[in-house]
Amino acid sequence: MSLKEYAKKRFLIVDELESFRFSTKKTLLELDLKLVDTASSAQSVISGFQSVNYDVTLCNYDLGKGKNGQELLEELRYKKLLKFSDLFFIISAEVDRNKVMGTIENEPDGYLVKPVTPKEIQQRLRKALKMKESMKDIDTAIDEGDFHSAIAYCDKKIAEKDPYLLRCLKIKAWLLSRLGDVDAARTIYETVLSSGEHTWAEYGLAKIMIRRKLFDDAEKVLKNIINRNGNQVEALDLLAKVYERQDRTVEAQDTVQQALSLSSNSMQRQQYLANLCVQNEQHDQAIEAYRSLVKLSDQSVYAKPEQLFEFANYLAQRSQEEEQSSAFLKEANELLEKCQKRFSSAPDIDDKVKLVSANVCAITDNPELAREQLQSVLNKQNEGLDALHPETLKLAAQVYTSLGDHVDAERLLELAADLVNKDSELMSDIYDQLNQGIGTETRKRAALMNKQGIKCYYDKKILDAANELRKALPLTPRHISLNLNLAQVLIKLYRKTRDPELIKEINQRFHRVRHIPRHHKEYKRYHYLLERLEKEMNGEADNPQDSDEQLSQAAESS
Repeated sequence: MSLKEYAKKRFLIVDELESFRFSTKKTLLELDLKLVDTASSAQSVISGFQSVNYDVTLCNYDLGKGKNGQELLEELRYKKLLKFSDLFFIISAEVDRNKVMGTIENEPDGYLVKPVTPKEIQQRLRKALKMKESMKDIDTAIDEGDFHSAIAYCDKKIAEKDPYLLRCLKIKAWLLSRLGDVDAARTIYETVLSSGEHTWAEYGLAKIMIRRKLFDDAEKVLKNIINRNGNQVEALDLLAKVYERQDRTVEAQDTVQQALSLSSNSMQRQQYLANLCVQNEQHDQAIEAYRSLVKLSDQSVYAKPEQLFEFANYLAQRSQEEEQSSAFLKEANELLEKCQKRFSSAPDIDDKVKLVSANVCAITDNPELAREQLQSVLNKQNEGLDALHPETLKLAAQVYTSLGDHVDAERLLELAADLVNKDSELMSDIYDQLNQGIGTETRKRAALMNKQGIKCYYDKKILDAANELRKALPLTPRHISLNLNLAQVLIKLYRKTRDPELIKEINQRFHRVRHIPRHHKEYKRYHYLLERLEKEMNGEADNPQDSDEQLSQAAESS
């Protein structure tokens, strides 16, 4: 019984119990594996990975104080310390369903149940190491970010009908999706499914359908997975997203709760449930979900101050409408204290906590203290407000909004957007805050006017199209697609009239959406229309069809 051919691989055993570390190391040494280290805590593992590349990690679930094995795996992946070519096994005596399901969700390379025999370790390691050796070129290319080479290596193995053919197809489809070639990825998934039942291919297909807004088709695929196996938590998560995209938020909430009944140790899932409960005005359930999120945030790498800020603000709002107002306010203030300690090394954390405290005061009818706390943050910047972090400005704007000062709120949000550098998520949050207060009915009215403007445009009634879109814009003034639709129509009108006033109006539309995030579906059209306008102004537009691309129908969402 030997694994001598893998003697140059580096192994790490992680367990709080010295006896387990000793016995497992002894087993590996007897298998002729010579490079074996041990660790007793998650923190020492994270530090160790920064200086040593471990090929195989055998980690117990329970690591005593601090992070458990699941949370350690999350952090190693989040910080990209664990390579695609590495192996990570969870070893556990846990029988609690939530803990087991939560661990499996994080997809370790193996899950071993204690007590583990030397024979089982040898068999599982041999199988996994053999697979990794075969996939070495593919995994290395992925680790280096060279996805095109990784696909080429996959193609070579697929052509050779390699024993790991299905794994190569799965990786290739995933890489194609990452590169944006979703049609080619979809072809792979459909081809695999035509030859048999493969859940991973169904998941891939469902994700592409959601991306393509084929929600009914995605729902059928996901329900098929769930009907075969009700423990498929990822299918429930995706189905909830399908329901939410269709404004079926009650069904989405029910589906997330079903997923949580199977696996409750996911911060992201608890956050999603809290958001849905707020939308559905299920206040008690929202608070319960937020509390679960806070508990999970203690050790999770996905924890952010903003999550606790959001809960504190929600508690403040509820304190105005519930009998237990003082208890909610006390909990909100305790949350802010916890946040200041938990995220003490986060940028501007003291200022951010003070601003959220100010917002709580503004919500709970204490405007004087709110303004005092707000100004104490804004006035201490000798270099000007642009020295503040965009996230801090966003929080300050929220205080102004709660105080009813919408002009100053918008001013700070505009400045925050100007200062954002390549953070698409923050930019999206700023746009969402700028669009706060626009109700569903208002969005629907804007959408109807948008559709009427589009109809006029394609009927070649360009002036009528412009006027319809001009009427829609005050309803949703920062809607990206609507602003670009009007800019596109006005460019066409300028071609006919050469009216210089139209140039000013077009530039106003571009200025209003100048912070459009890179990931936004309209990002390319925004830059195309900028170029189109410049060519029109310089008399370089030689193709009358150049500006006749599709107008966007999407006026109900931002």
